[in-house]
Order: sequence, then C-alpha cells, then structure tokens
Amino acid sequence: MEKFANTRLPAFLKSVTLALLIGALLIVSAQAQVDQNRVRAHMEFLASDEMQGRGSGTIYEKLAGMYLASQMREFGIEPAGDKDGKALGAYIQTVAIDRKTLGKTTLTLGGETEGKALTPLRVANSAITGKFQRISITETAEKGSIALVRTEDGTIKREQFGNLIGSPANAVIVIAPPALMKQMSGFARRGSSITSIRGVESSGGFASLYLIAEADAESLESVTNGSDVAINSEVADSSTSYTWNAVGKIKGNGDDSEAILLSAHMDHVGVRENAPGDDKIFNGADDDASGCVAVLELARIIAAGEKPRRTIYFAFFGSEERGGFGSRFFVNTLEIPLEKLVANLQFEMIGRPDPKVGPDELWLTGYKRSDLGSELAKTGAKIVADPHPEENFFQRSDNITLARRGVVAHTVSSFGLHKDYHQASDEIETIDFEYMTKSISSMVKPVRWLADTTWKPSWNEGMKP
Repeated sequence: MEKFANTRLPAFLKSVTLALLIGALLIVSAQAQVDQNRVRAHMEFLASDEMQGRGSGTIYEKLAGMYLASQMREFGIEPAGDKDGKALGAYIQTVAIDRKTLGKTTLTLGGETEGKALTPLRVANSAITGKFQRISITETAEKGSIALVRTEDGTIKREQFGNLIGSPANAVIVIAPPALMKQMSGFARRGSSITSIRGVESSGGFASLYLIAEADAESLESVTNGSDVAINSEVADSSTSYTWNAVGKIKGNGDDSEAILLSAHMDHVGVRENAPGDDKIFNGADDDASGCVAVLELARIIAAGEKPRRTIYFAFFGSEERGGFGSRFFVNTLEIPLEKLVANLQFEMIGRPDPKVGPDELWLTGYKRSDLGSELAKTGAKIVADPHPEENFFQRSDNITLARRGVVAHTVSSFGLHKDYHQASDEIETIDFEYMTKSISSMVKPVRWLADTTWKPSWNEGMKP
C-alpha cells in the first residue's frame, strides 16, 4: 500500500483530475449567477395560456404552487408548509376561506328600530358597533369609531380607498352621490360577503367600508359625535373555498433564530369571459410571475452557497388579488415568534423598467418609512424611493399584511404604470428579460448581506403603519 501511495499519478490522470476540478468550479460559478434562459423558462410556464391566468383560489393557482414547490425541492430548500407532511411534501399550505353572503345591511342609531340602508364594499363582521364620528375624507377617524365620511368631489381616488380600508375605525361609511355609487358598483358586488380564514383567530385587520346614499345621509346631519351606532348585516348563505401558499426555508446557522422573508404572490385574475376582444386569459406575466421568478432565482443561488446566519423563508402567496388571504394565513401561523422575523421583501412586477427611475434601478414602496431601503442601497442594491407615492403601493401588496403586524416589510418593484396592468395584454412578450435578469442579479448580494448581518432594520419615527 505504501509503495502504491508513493507512486506518481500518470499524466492523463492528472489531466482528468484538473478537468474535474475546473468543471466543479464552473458549476459552482454558474449556480451563483442569475441565468436569463432560466428566468425565461420559469416565466414561460407560469405566464402561459395553459395556466389560465392563475386565478385566485383556482386549481391553476395551486398548480403554480406545485411547480414552485418542486423547484425548491430541487434546490435543496426545506419545506415549511402544512405541518402534517401530506400536502405535496409539506411545501404547500392549504388555506380554507369561509365566506358568508350578506343580505340587507343597515345602520341604526341608539334605540331606532329602522336603520338606514348601506351598500357594503368590504366587510369584516356582520355586526359592528362604535361611536359615531363625522369627518372629511382627508381626516383620520378615531380608533373604534364608526365614521361618516364626505368626499371632496363625489369620487374616491385609489389612494383614498386604501386609506379608508386602513383606517383605525371599526367602520367607515362614505356619503355617495349617484355617480360614486356607479363608480364603486364592482366593489359592491365583491363586498356583499364576509370572508374569514379558518384557523386564524383574526382574519380582519381592516376597517369595514360602506356607502350610504346622499338622501339617507341627510338625516344623519343632526346626529351628535360620540353617539352609539351599530351596523348589522343579514347572512343569506355560507360557503367554503380554498387558496394555497408554497413555502420553503433555509435554516440559518445563527443561535438567535432570527429570520427574513422573501415573497411574491403567485395568483393573478384568471380568465374573464366578459373581457373585450378575443383574448380572455389574463396571464399576469409582470403581475406577478416576474416576482415569483425573482424569489425563485434568489432561493436557488442562496441555497447553492454557504448557510446564512439568519433563516430565510421563501413564500409564494395565494389570493393576493382577492384580499391577501395567503399572506394573512402565513403571518398568523408562522412557526417562529413574529418578532424574530426581522424583514420582508415582497417582489412584485419587475418585468420591465420604470421610466421614472434609472434604467437599471428598482424602487421600494414606503422607502422613507424605515431604514431598510437605505441600508440595502449601501450594500449595492440598486433601489430607490417609489416614484409613484400617489398610488399608495405600500398598502397594495402582501407586504402590508406583515407591516401591520410590526415586521419591517416593503415591496421591491419597477412597475411604471403600464397599461397592461390587470389586462389580458400582460403577456410574456411584454417582458424585458435582459432588464429582469439584471434586476434579480442586483439583489443577490444585498439579500445575502441581510441574511448574514447582525443589523436589524427598524421603522422610522412615526412611520410604522
């Protein structure tokens, strides 16, 4: 044996050994890079016509979750879904949504027996009580109140709608002229039900929102602020539906069990038979197949390297388009204490550049609300402040679910308000793959830093939602 050990390797074996070593290094190098062909391949599946627009709570949303879960398994990422281990290797979280269809909804004051008819837009509970408060649409209601709101010009702007839903009031009632009633008719159809997430103690977290006709509101002018009022909705029917999340994790090697979350939503708006034109499939290439691919590529690259100090969760949420049911379930059933989740980056609509920022830049919603964006920028992240503050994007993606629970959570995006948003034209042909690949690549080092550092982001004073 000793004689064999001292024998020199033949030249051809040296060449083979060197070739294998070089090959291994090349494989590691390739794993550490975002590949445009891989990005396109994922997009071609998730945003294909065959996925039927990944409608919220449909089998196609679940198929997207199964695809993303299979990729995480291939990368060696641990499952972090349902605890029973039966749901597709436990990467998938199954979320049951109980729905009550509402009948007549009325507002009553004091001992009145006949209430004023209300049109529900979004409802948390069938019975709501509070103290009456009269405010303008630019004012903030008191916590626990039932606020009567008069608009400035008889319309509700997008950012105002988000602010009303996020009000600390128990309920907000908007005085609506006929034009506003017509404007909000779509929301009224969707708002005629109450949804709750099974297994989650509180599925609300928002103010119930209603409209009241101008004629009915006139008699409320004499009501004193602070009076006891109540809103009651009859329950006409009940049903159960489902949505799904796909969740994996890389367990950190630190001792303090801190974690970060990288997320995107995998649903879109599905098929709409009443859409104009021949194309009825709303593929959702930018919204949000692009975000899913970003999280998937970051997961692959991080998994190929050394274990991070902090645990990293990779979550693909269902039913973001219908009220964030997937993210609300996730945050309420997280396996670690919520205070240990130090940051969330949601990736949404990064498939093409925003002309309002630099050609190689992304932007962060709520940039000034915390110190997370500025610190990531110091590590090389090409992210800047959201150039569309009037759109209130900070409250329009799954990050807001976590932010309201105290987690420093923002959305990374490059949405330039293109006209394909929520249209059948949001197709893969509109994606700028070179930009998208570079954008994902630019986040690898900053995300890895966030996973390894001991630094913790925090809300700036007065900016916590």
